[in-house]
Amino acid sequence: MGEARRIHFGSRVVRAARELPAGAGIPNVLPLVQSVAFDYGSMREQDAIFGKERPGWVYGRYGTPTTAALEHALAALDEVEEVVCFVSGMAAIAALLDIAREGRGRIVAQEDTYGSTRSLLERLRAEGADVAFVDPTDHRGVQRALAERDTTLLYVEAISNPLLRVVDVAALAELAHRAGARLAVDATFASPALLRPAGLGADLVLHSLTKYINGHGDVMGGSVGGRREQISPLRDRVTSDGAYLPPHEAWLVVRGMRTLELRMGRQCANALALATHLAAQPKVARVIHPGLESHPQHELARAQFGERCGAVVTFALRDDTRDAAYRFLDALELAASATTVGDLYTEVLHPATSSHRMVAPAERERMGITDGTVRVSVGIEDPYDIVADLDAALARV
Repeated sequence: MGEARRIHFGSRVVRAARELPAGAGIPNVLPLVQSVAFDYGSMREQDAIFGKERPGWVYGRYGTPTTAALEHALAALDEVEEVVCFVSGMAAIAALLDIAREGRGRIVAQEDTYGSTRSLLERLRAEGADVAFVDPTDHRGVQRALAERDTTLLYVEAISNPLLRVVDVAALAELAHRAGARLAVDATFASPALLRPAGLGADLVLHSLTKYINGHGDVMGGSVGGRREQISPLRDRVTSDGAYLPPHEAWLVVRGMRTLELRMGRQCANALALATHLAAQPKVARVIHPGLESHPQHELARAQFGERCGAVVTFALRDDTRDAAYRFLDALELAASATTVGDLYTEVLHPATSSHRMVAPAERERMGITDGTVRVSVGIEDPYDIVADLDAALARV
């Protein structure tokens, strides 16, 4: 045996710190493995990993240890077999709908979904896909739409954005399965802290990780969970499309979701307090929150979610005009005028000019998204300060 070849410092420094020291123990904080590629002791070992004959990592677009840790955690929270993560919630939705479209069956979708989801569905329909929109609370209408043609997918939101309709997941799952379709539930506004749709019969569960699961407004991500055989084509798609969630973003989501239960408890309580207060204000025409007895699905919301019925409040100004909404938004001081939900702080949005801007004005009006409609994502601030800020802004309307 000859002497081991001496590696020069310039080479050693490049290859330093590639492994955790032996005996390092189990870290309390998930390690961030920020590596694109992975080296193995032999080509046979690498070949087995590429061939999926044994677990391992070969390239960041195919999977990373940190993102896999997030996927395992989400699967446990949502009580599903497997989860695959995407770079955004819309990337996850687009992949799911595209695969459903390839099945050449009908997609039946909730009419008042998030604006970008609705726009994507309308684009698919314009390209020749069979897409039908329904009111998911009208079960007879859903059943008719499912029965008209062979249906691949029924797509709904657990709490719709921004009208906060609540769907009966178990009933819709039964209708979908009877028609030979799968039920996909976007549970972003509920999060696993309030609802686990798979336990009620949903086949696929989606989240925009950007929102409540991360909760800090500093990372984007999306996920789809379900049975392993249903997630496998989505994992192939995310690999080929290059839309897999990178490790740093996954690490931030894991960090954020550790406080999900605490944040949702505070935010839901604050939202109900705000909704109750706004319902008594003369400048407010209507208030929508599933925790209010006036909400048409209040009893269903309590049955599915318990005492916490969500952290978003939507209301319409009595002066139902865009100018009034702008004056209200411009007068806010504590709350941010921001186009997202689920952050630590209160955020207020005007759907007609942001989240649902791409939906035709006549269709927005038909669904109830008027120019005076405002959506509030309630944060963890002191509830008295949130109420005082919105009251001061209402005084300017």
